Amino acid sequence: MRILHVSHQYAPAIGGSERYITDLSEALVRRGHRVDLFTSQSVDYRHWQNVLPARERIHGVNVRRFRSLVRGERTYRLLDSGYRNYWALRSRFFEPAIFFGNGPVMPGLAPAILRHAGAYDLVHINQLHYAHAWPAFLAARLRHLPVVITPHIHIEQPLTYDVGYLWRVLRGSQAVIAVTAAEQTFLQARLPAQTVLLGGNALDLRHFPTYDQGASRAYFGLPADGFVLLFLGRKTEYKGLAHCLAAFQALRRQRTDCYFLAVGPETDHSRQLWAQSGPVAGLIVRDTVSEDERLTALAACDILALPSTGEAFGIVYLEAWAYAKPVIGANIQSVASLIDHGVDGLIVDPAQPSQLQRALHALASDPAWAHQLGAQGRRKLQQQYTIEQITDRIEGAYARVIRRAQTTTEQQGFRRFRRFSS
Repeated sequence: MRILHVSHQYAPAIGGSERYITDLSEALVRRGHRVDLFTSQSVDYRHWQNVLPARERIHGVNVRRFRSLVRGERTYRLLDSGYRNYWALRSRFFEPAIFFGNGPVMPGLAPAILRHAGAYDLVHINQLHYAHAWPAFLAARLRHLPVVITPHIHIEQPLTYDVGYLWRVLRGSQAVIAVTAAEQTFLQARLPAQTVLLGGNALDLRHFPTYDQGASRAYFGLPADGFVLLFLGRKTEYKGLAHCLAAFQALRRQRTDCYFLAVGPETDHSRQLWAQSGPVAGLIVRDTVSEDERLTALAACDILALPSTGEAFGIVYLEAWAYAKPVIGANIQSVASLIDHGVDGLIVDPAQPSQLQRALHALASDPAWAHQLGAQGRRKLQQQYTIEQITDRIEGAYARVIRRAQTTTEQQGFRRFRRFSS
């Protein structure tokens, strides 16, 4: 198959949806398919600055990156105004403000798809609500190129997807790929005439080598014994960092052998949180780290806690399971459909911080139970979420979409022939 993937960002950009399309693209190349990837030159959605090369070949994937308009204060004001007025009036007049405010706006993207559409069997759009999806969809439709989309919908955050032109992308695609069972159910209820398949995030376990826990702890200045809690992700408010800090401080008051490793890009929210909390005994903070350091942090911890209220999937839970670590997530639809409470992790109500404190205390007090949850998570990962399994599903979906498109084209050609011959 000749496949065009279109994404807002691509490796080395970090994020769950970026990891999804990177691993999928490389897996398809290993199976002998041609995969081209159109994306932005950015590694940070906050500003879309153009920092990566325009063309690159990464593990067999032909990556073409387009320059995008840089997002600044005026762009954010435009986005805020667009959302505010759209939600108040539900008028399509304000949709362009949302489109331009979200970014990345890449003027060269649609013309490139129009020009090269004949070289592909289908286009797969990764991530719905950024500004690459709409022009990619329109260009593909104009060239009669079938469209598959993985939207990565945050069900509890309708602001990110409940906009008219985004629904038009979903309804006009030949197949929609949901990354969790919860997202699949949600989309099937709203797109009854649409094909919604399950083909979620996955890990290439070759990228998760064994790390010695003692050496990993020493790297971060942690003792070989004791209990280590890990927060791993961008330190935005909705990820639940403040709840994790409060739960850790409560646990630390009961036992002094506990440590909190907070790893991930700092934000205004996290900087303000650290300033307000002051020095915290047992707290170790790291900003943006390398991929090797991320894996070292996972190997060093006893448990991963990410009580985030805005996840389409939560690939970090899979990463923790790769090292047989138990996880704590928030009781939102996507996460609750991934983590089996009491089996491979724990689910807590993000509106009830005391639940996180009790969960953390229970796991710290019962290492055997924590180990059991982590081991079961590792088994689930191996049984359901390897890149080979997910690629099987998506490869099959591509083949079905292409066959339907070819059949439709043949039928249309036959009808034109009959009209002409009669």
